[in-house]
Amino acid sequence: LLTSNSSFHAPILEPLSYPPKFQSKDATPVVFMHGMGDAGSNPGMQSLAKTVTDAFPGKYAVAVDVADGMASILEPMDAQLDAFVKAVRADKRLAGGFDAVGLSQGNLVVRAYIERVNDPPVRTFVSICGPMEGIGTCPLNVLYEAICPFWELDKYGANIAFSGYWKDVHDKEGYLTQNAFLPDIGNERAEKEATYRANMASLRAYVLVKASVDSMIVPRETAHHAFWAWGDERTLVPMRESEGYKKDWIGLKTLDESGRITELTFEGDHLRFSSSWWYANIIPLFADDLDEPRAE
Repeated sequence: LLTSNSSFHAPILEPLSYPPKFQSKDATPVVFMHGMGDAGSNPGMQSLAKTVTDAFPGKYAVAVDVADGMASILEPMDAQLDAFVKAVRADKRLAGGFDAVGLSQGNLVVRAYIERVNDPPVRTFVSICGPMEGIGTCPLNVLYEAICPFWELDKYGANIAFSGYWKDVHDKEGYLTQNAFLPDIGNERAEKEATYRANMASLRAYVLVKASVDSMIVPRETAHHAFWAWGDERTLVPMRESEGYKKDWIGLKTLDESGRITELTFEGDHLRFSSSWWYANIIPLFADDLDEPRAE
C-alpha cells in the first residue's frame, strides 16, 4: 500500500502484513535525505526509516531534518551540504559510518558529502530518482512553475537549490564556468579532485534507481547517470558512453567494473514506488554481507 499527501514528498509506505526480518552481523545505521519540498519529519520519510528498523531489529535509521520544507528550495546546494555534515556529525550513533539513501534532490547532497567529506564514511549509497547528471528542463508541475520565472532571470546565479544542478546542453562553457555545484562534484572541470574519485570508489555499493515515467527530473535517465549530448537534446548519452565514465572522473568506471553499481527501475512516476517494490529491492541492500538474508 502507498499513500502520500504531496507528489514532492516521499511516499508513505504501509508495513507489509509480514515484513521480512533479517539477520544482521552488525548494526550499520541508515541515513535518509529527503528531496525538494519535503522534510525529514514528514510521514513519508519517517515511514521509510521505519521499514529499516522493522526489517533489521536493532539497526538505527534516521531521516535527517536538513533543509526542510522551503529551505530545500531556497537554500543553495552547498548550504544544504553544510547542514547535512553538521547533522551527521552531531549524531554519535553515526560516528562509525552509515548507509545512505537519498530521494530526488537529496541524492546530490549525499553525493557531495561522500565526495567532499565522507567523515564519517558512507558504506552503501542508494540513490532514488536522483538528478545525478543534472536537469535540462523546468518540469511541468505546480512547484516548478512557481519557481522557474525567477530562476530563469539568472539560471546559474539564482539563490535557489535548482540552480546548482541545472545543465544547459547548448552552452557547455557557461555550465562549466557559472554553475558552482554540479560541475564540481562531477569532477568536470580541467583540474580534477582526486579525493572525489577516491571517496566514491570506496563505496561498497552504489545503487541507482530510476522511475519509468518520471515527470519531475528531465531527462529521467539522469537518475542512471545519463544525460543529453552537448548541443543535442535529442540524443541521450548513457552512463557507460559518457566522457566522465570513460575517464573515471568520480569513480563510476571503477565501481562498475568491480560489480558495485546496480541500476534499478520501478514502474511509476517520481518517487511513486510501492511498499512491495521497496521491501523486495531496497531493504535487502542493508544486509551487512549483501547476500540473500535468511528470514526468521
